[in-house]
Amino acid sequence: MEPAVSLAVCALLFLLWVRLKGLEFVLIHQRWVFVCLFLLPLSLIFDIYYYVRAWVVFKLSSAPRLHEQRVRDIQKQVREWKEQGSKTFMCTGRPGWLTVSLRVGKYKKTHKNIMINLMDILEVDTKKQFRIL
Repeated sequence: MEPAVSLAVCALLFLLWVRLKGLEFVLIHQRWVFVCLFLLPLSLIFDIYYYVRAWVVFKLSSAPRLHEQRVRDIQKQVREWKEQGSKTFMCTGRPGWLTVSLRVGKYKKTHKNIMINLMDILEVDTKKQFRIL
């Protein structure tokens, strides 16, 4: 109970200090207070949420037994692209916010997007074949 009381007292003192100095002053001149008391805990909560979400999505989406169906779906998309005359380049249909690059993927709007579920792919070998779990 003692840590909870001391935390409550610290929070109360902080709120009084902000009230006295003003929120703008605290955010501009005492950023460490804002970072330590708000951003770091929120970041930790977000990291835990995202880890649990990624684990659930992986467990629900991972299905190596659907490999043949997924390959047929990709082949169908490539055939449609060829039937349309192969006028544009192809790229993966993964949304831009999932990419590692900081470059804005404007090419996604002009290229043929091929939707590929990369959940079960471990690596691509030198022959450009996918290895599935």
